[in-house]
Amino acid sequence: MSAAAPLEAVTAAGRLLLVSADAAFYAVFGVFVVAFVVLVVVTMRWAVRRDRTGRAEWLRRQEGAQRSGPDAGTPRQTNGHVPRRKGQHGGNPSRSG
Repeated sequence: MSAAAPLEAVTAAGRLLLVSADAAFYAVFGVFVVAFVVLVVVTMRWAVRRDRTGRAEWLRRQEGAQRSGPDAGTPRQTNGHVPRRKGQHGGNPSRSG
């Protein structure tokens, strides 16, 4: 036996370890990439679905408002924002207007 035989055995074991570590990394990385892509697709589908539903509801409210006219007695449906009246100041109750 030569002195190089044990070194070759260690080198072969080291190569096998490196190859298996690379394979494990690529497998785990691939799982994360697939999970990320799935989450992006699910999120985009959810956002588009919510947008379509909201837009359809908004159009239905707009059509109802046009049919009934502006002075039909029903309050306008908005996003909930109420504009300040003249003389009102927000946040500081000590100020008078």
